[in-house]
Amino acid sequence: MTKYIASKMAANVNYAIYTKGQHGVNLVKQVITIKGGADVVDKKTLVTPEGVVTVLSDEDFSKLHSNPIFVRHMERGVLKVCSNEKNAEKASNELTKDTSAQLTPKDYKKQGKKKPKTALSEV
Repeated sequence: MTKYIASKMAANVNYAIYTKGQHGVNLVKQVITIKGGADVVDKKTLVTPEGVVTVLSDEDFSKLHSNPIFVRHMERGVLKVCSNEKNAEKASNELTKDTSAQLTPKDYKKQGKKKPKTALSEV
């Protein structure tokens, strides 16, 4: 069964899956990428997605559970596992915003501030 990972991260994250080589040296066996781009303006479309969905096989998902960074991202609430794509798209509202993401008009509203004037807002 396929897993859908809802992400609120501002950038793609590559999670390395390691295997032991000679003399106990860690070797990268596989890299699994979880898409980012939430709350970051797309320069071509000027759209700011609130969340991004990555589709993973059960095999890749089970491998990610051995990655401590992936586990930490799950615990922090920037990633969530969903059973289908519709649930994953809705889940972005429940996730914690990545602290490196751009501020959006919603962020200013939550803080009780007005968004700053920019060259684009004056046109």
